[in-house]
Amino acid sequence: MVFYLIGTINLIRILRHSKYSQAKARETIENVTKFFYKNKNCISNLDSHSKTVQEVIRKGQLMMLPGYDDDGRVVFFYKLNAIPFEEIKKKYSFFEFMKVMNLIFVSIMEDEMFQVNGIVMIFDMTGISLKMMSMFNDPDSLKYNKESQNAQVGRIKGFHYYNVGGLFETIFAMYKPFMKQKHKERLRVHETLESLYKYFPKRMLPNEFLPDDYDGPRAGSLSEIAAQTADRVYKMRDIILDRTNSDNLFYDESKKKAAEPLQHFRKLNIE
Repeated sequence: MVFYLIGTINLIRILRHSKYSQAKARETIENVTKFFYKNKNCISNLDSHSKTVQEVIRKGQLMMLPGYDDDGRVVFFYKLNAIPFEEIKKKYSFFEFMKVMNLIFVSIMEDEMFQVNGIVMIFDMTGISLKMMSMFNDPDSLKYNKESQNAQVGRIKGFHYYNVGGLFETIFAMYKPFMKQKHKERLRVHETLESLYKYFPKRMLPNEFLPDDYDGPRAGSLSEIAAQTADRVYKMRDIILDRTNSDNLFYDESKKKAAEPLQHFRKLNIE
């Protein structure tokens, strides 16, 4: 049995993700609801006024770059060393970081540019050690990331890793077994900023990632962009709480029919 909050906006979002295939949309709703229900601790009732959420975002761990790239896509910027490892171990858990990421994702769900063009992610790996990577290699982390592969509503168009150094093979080995093939093909590694510039307009990147002689439009410093992201989700508290209200989703696998009757769905040729 599946219960899923379906309003016009949410339905359009699901259909766009499913390329207007009714069968795919149905499967997506079931996968999302099942995943949500099993991972309520880091997905439900997300409060953007939470001290931890605001703290993690304002420290620059995860932020949204202003505007869209040249293909109209949203860009997330993940700076893994923004918070020192010892502070992370003392104050935060893997699931608290997932709460922050999920909350920011929910905040863009109704953005039509995101729905149509998707999202790309930049991971700044500068200063990352094996000790810090161990945080992403625990059983809970791997289980969560594996199960989330089929519960994503949104077009993830690229994963860009900057300044990875010799750790890339270690990182990739963790997630390669359960990554979708199309996600593997969209993964890029950048050893220099010049390489990153080929994929992202300088106007979107933080000041710290721009060349000294750059005199074009600027998005601001890392701290300024982090503050903008924190302020944005803070103002969207009611919307985010509504979208992640645990009362709006329910999944009971025991009530699912053993064999669903074969059904034929026509594909909706609309946009």
